[in-house]
Amino acid sequence: REVRTCKRVNITRSTDGVAMRRRAYLWAFVIAAFTSWLLKCMAMSVRWDPGVSKPVRDAFAAAERSMLFGGGGDATMGQPYGYRGLPGLAKGWIAGRRNDLSDNQWRTFRDNLPLLAAAAVATSALSRAMRRAARGARDAGKILIPFHVVYGAAFAFFLHGFGALWPACLCLAHYALCRAAAGWPKIGPILVWGFAVAALARVQFRAHEWTFASLAEAASPMLSRAARQRIAALDAPRAFRGFAPRWWIHYNLVTLRMISFGMDLHWRRSGAEDTQKPGDDHHVQVDHRTSTSRPRREVRYSLGEYLAYVTYPPLYLAGPTCTFNAFASQLRRPLMCASLRPRSVARYAGAKFAGVLLILEVWTHTVYANAMCKSRVWQWGGSGGRGEYGAYGPFEVGVLSLMVLNFMWLKFTVVWRFFRLWALASGVDVPENMLRCINNNATILGFWKGWHASYNRWLVRYIYVPLGGARYRLLNVWAVFGFVGAWHDKVAWRLIHWAWIFALFLAPEMAVRAIGAKYYRTPEARSKPTYKLARAACGGAMIHVLVAGNMVGYVVGLDGLSQLGRLYADDVGSALRFFAMTMAMMSAAAHLGFEQRAREDAAREDAAREDAGKGAAGGDTAVSGDTAGGDTAGGGDTAGGRRRAAGGRGSAEDV
Repeated sequence: REVRTCKRVNITRSTDGVAMRRRAYLWAFVIAAFTSWLLKCMAMSVRWDPGVSKPVRDAFAAAERSMLFGGGGDATMGQPYGYRGLPGLAKGWIAGRRNDLSDNQWRTFRDNLPLLAAAAVATSALSRAMRRAARGARDAGKILIPFHVVYGAAFAFFLHGFGALWPACLCLAHYALCRAAAGWPKIGPILVWGFAVAALARVQFRAHEWTFASLAEAASPMLSRAARQRIAALDAPRAFRGFAPRWWIHYNLVTLRMISFGMDLHWRRSGAEDTQKPGDDHHVQVDHRTSTSRPRREVRYSLGEYLAYVTYPPLYLAGPTCTFNAFASQLRRPLMCASLRPRSVARYAGAKFAGVLLILEVWTHTVYANAMCKSRVWQWGGSGGRGEYGAYGPFEVGVLSLMVLNFMWLKFTVVWRFFRLWALASGVDVPENMLRCINNNATILGFWKGWHASYNRWLVRYIYVPLGGARYRLLNVWAVFGFVGAWHDKVAWRLIHWAWIFALFLAPEMAVRAIGAKYYRTPEARSKPTYKLARAACGGAMIHVLVAGNMVGYVVGLDGLSQLGRLYADDVGSALRFFAMTMAMMSAAAHLGFEQRAREDAAREDAAREDAGKGAAGGDTAVSGDTAGGDTAGGGDTAGGRRRAAGGRGSAEDV
């Protein structure tokens, strides 16, 4: 018996060793492939940088031609100074290189970062002081709510000037409607959503035409001549317009908060959700997830809580998205969770924000993928994208597309982490948005759970589950992605096409997942090579869909994608070689990602069993744990379904 036991142990160790060596080989292959493509894109970027001398550009072109795919070209032919200007490049600060500021969002945020950082430092210190003053109070909201109302109103006026009166009026009208209609069966959610969506559509299409003079004229029967003149004077150039007078750009985020308040109030009045009891702090780790579905009993859904939530400065400009229940609960009783400790906030500022910001700065100084794609430089050459500015065939355009997606991930990570850092420094725990690296995703569902995680949870809680959840999954994903496409901007066809692409490819992804769950139920079946190969191939294909979809939505549009398709068709051999190479690399990356998620799931199950053995796992543990986001049994309008849907990141992202 002892001999057999030793043999089994040795076999297990040998198997683990083989698996570790295979993972090491795959990691080496993926890293080598991605590094070669990154170097290829850096070499293409040198063609457009006037800060690089001609001999250096020629050396990069020669190195590029030696990479076995594509051609470096000369990039200087026909130009008096050996350079043609690429729109979006600005003077940089690293090694004399140009800086790619072709993305409007990133350029605006970067230019205003010093001012935002100064505001964050000053207001965070004040907010922390107010929370320390309220720590001993029985109801901290009596101190924190008035402070946050004044704080948010001052910030909104600083941003929009007197234009802040427009969103303020819309928010107050929505608040009055919610207080009157929330709790009514069926009709309550319709009114909450109807007003918010109608107001958003009106703002997106007409807000830039609104003037106080026209408002005064419309209200002339109720106002005196002097009052009309004072209102119309708010349009005068001398009236304070703020540092961001176009308030309607940020109104889509305000709409999410308006809907969150109305629906949370509706569920509270209808008894669909529980509240935290006085002793819950000692039995469960209370954080923003817990408070989403189980708010504090002290939350009153008052006007003060509503205004503080809608105008909260750290989340007003870009997010992350926090529900009303979670925010108001922290006004009533500040959290004491680990993420709010000064040491944790300092680590987050240094490692997760400043580190990624530095990476992004180096990236935009060396990789001009976004500028090249926005300018569609493959059209500047001859037939097939090959001309005096180097070769832009399937390899080059494919590499540019992948690097653009990496740039977008870095950009949004920096922006969202800055505002989350501001909130954490102010003493408010809000969700993290970017949960995984962009290159560690192999499914559409997994991508959106980790890309804009807080918004994904908002969509699950307020759209997906109320519409029936998993019972009508294929229909609900069209509603979800349709809302996302229209919400980002007034009906722009590139975003509508972006939404359609992801909704369309979700159906086959779900079908493949269902087939895998049916025919590979046991761990032994899922460990077979055929299963792992099929899973990795499907993951590699979905990564191509993610790259193409985001290129359509944020860079080139559907017409640009059709141009890329014609470019691939002009050189079918190169296109096939490119897809073979990318499928090999992305399938290997997908396999590594799936294996990582399997180990994470196993670790969570072990932790849950350990907690159950200690008697610590109760009904409340499921609220704060990592439960199935949106795939609750039956979905529906139950409180438990909403708690599970709003609380978790989702099940294992397997096929």
